[in-house]
Amino acid sequence: MSIKFLHQVIIFAAMSVALLFAAYCFFDPGVAGNPRFIVAGVACVVLAVALVFYEIHFLKRTRKIIIH
Repeated sequence: MSIKFLHQVIIFAAMSVALLFAAYCFFDPGVAGNPRFIVAGVACVVLAVALVFYEIHFLKRTRKIIIH
């Protein structure tokens, strides 16, 4: 497993965790409607979008690097 692939897996895992926590903040009946959790959910969605752009940037920069 190359370091490039490991980096991609970690970024994908971070996006997944951020989106799962955002779903919890928005849809869990115990916390839904609480302003703190709404802000946290929005922050997690913004973080996930930022990670998508970071992943794209990372892939563009490492396109020419061949690591086995």
